[in-house]
Amino acid sequence: MVTNPDTAARLACRICGVPLNRYVDLDTGQVRYLHPAGVVAEPAGHRPDPAPVDEVDARHVCDFCSDERVAYTFHTTPISAVTDTPHGQLIEHYGTDWSACFPCAALLQARDLPGLHQRLRRAGPPLDPIAASAVQVMQQAVLQSLLPGVTVANLGRWPAVPLPAPILPKVRDRLASLLAGPLGLPLGLDVPAVRGAVADSVTAARLFWIDPQFTELAEYAAGSLPATHLTAADLPAPHGLLAWAQPVGPRADLVAASWTSGPHGMRVVGYRSVGAGLPAGDLQRFREQLGWLGPRTHALLPPGEPLDAGSPVAVLVATWLLIAQRLTETIPVPVDKAIRKAYQRSGRPAPEVRLVRIRGANTARSTGEAGPPNLSEGDGPARQRDYRWWVKAHWRRQPYGPGRALRRPLLVLPQLRGPDDKPIKASTVVRMLAAAPPPPD
Repeated sequence: MVTNPDTAARLACRICGVPLNRYVDLDTGQVRYLHPAGVVAEPAGHRPDPAPVDEVDARHVCDFCSDERVAYTFHTTPISAVTDTPHGQLIEHYGTDWSACFPCAALLQARDLPGLHQRLRRAGPPLDPIAASAVQVMQQAVLQSLLPGVTVANLGRWPAVPLPAPILPKVRDRLASLLAGPLGLPLGLDVPAVRGAVADSVTAARLFWIDPQFTELAEYAAGSLPATHLTAADLPAPHGLLAWAQPVGPRADLVAASWTSGPHGMRVVGYRSVGAGLPAGDLQRFREQLGWLGPRTHALLPPGEPLDAGSPVAVLVATWLLIAQRLTETIPVPVDKAIRKAYQRSGRPAPEVRLVRIRGANTARSTGEAGPPNLSEGDGPARQRDYRWWVKAHWRRQPYGPGRALRRPLLVLPQLRGPDDKPIKASTVVRMLAAAPPPPD
């Protein structure tokens, strides 16, 4: 039997999320899917249920100790293993890419085979002597086949830890060094023209920190974002780095995003937090090598392309639109004292971080104020109401531009409408921001 390396990389078990190997019987053509032999996060305990990786929350782990906190990808010449079984020989193609956690990466770079095996026994799953010996042979093959170059990983799972606003200048500097440095980058960011443009834009990026209430509002609004055509006027800055007060996105693992404006559109990179949970010594070296952020998503938004709730950058787009509205206010944040002094010593201008929060406003509206009527109440806008009522958050199309002929989404916040001196209608249901978003119009 022989594996199909192209397909094996795209399959995972629907039950446990572990990536699967695909075996094809060369005589009969029969296909079998198996959990990887040797190092796995835990014993499977079930038959594999294959599914495309895109449909499964795949559990990628370090190939040397099964730690989920993957930091790097190493590259080798193709490696295969032959195993004798009652059904014949299995030829398993491991491929050329190897995921490594931070401690295992240091051992790989030092070509330390005893150290790798010791870490597996200490931190990996329990293995019987035969399996341990087989894994050691595999590790030796990797060390003998290593190719130059290491890539920053975007697989595995790190604890999602939001960034404090006062350290954002230091985070930006470390991220810019990573983007401009020698390490390989994932997600198509390694193309020289792309990498250079993103590194330069991060170096010059304006810094924004989104407070918890505004983060919650942006994520709620992203769930019902109507088709939107962005323009330069919708961006808070041509180039920026923005951090949310809590993780966002479909997997709740994005803590920051950067954007780069260019002639071909806007290039957006979403980042996960990395480094949390490492021992103090390892953490210091990790911050020096990788910093606080690792690329998680990458997208180019061509000019005029509509973006909606299904877009991978919907939360960022909603954040931009809310900043552009008069719902928010921006105030400076005190930067960490040590960071300010470091900037002074290097002759750089003092760094600035802008905190973005929801502007304080009176949510009660009188009947004389402009605004769309609540047609569900069955009353016209001119009728004098004898009660107040709650209106849930919703998007509406706001006219703007020459002759007010263009339209852009505007989020109307949850609010009370009606005369200030009237009681709130008793039958009204109050909907919180965490409720299911309204469908797009």
